[in-house]
Amino acid sequence: MIRILITYILPLALPTIMFFIWSAWMRKKLKAQHATAEEAEEAFKISTPWFRLIVMGVVLMALGLVLSVLFSPKNPPDSVYKAPYIENGRIVPGQYGPK
Repeated sequence: MIRILITYILPLALPTIMFFIWSAWMRKKLKAQHATAEEAEEAFKISTPWFRLIVMGVVLMALGLVLSVLFSPKNPPDSVYKAPYIENGRIVPGQYGPK
């Protein structure tokens, strides 16, 4: 589940989340500098660049997928998975091995 979150959902949502945090911070900063909220809105109008945010999310997701393939453990095609087991009171982790 965490792999799906890190590989797919977070890269898609991260640019949008970062944009909204930045825009909220800028609005707060401008409201502190100006007397009224209307002046602050006129001084700094933020329009959400949805297309750029979506493109950056897709690029980050693709980069995450490529990196997960490059850095995942490599196993030969004819290998067999051996499940974790208990040996002499300790757990031996699962591993891939020859047939």
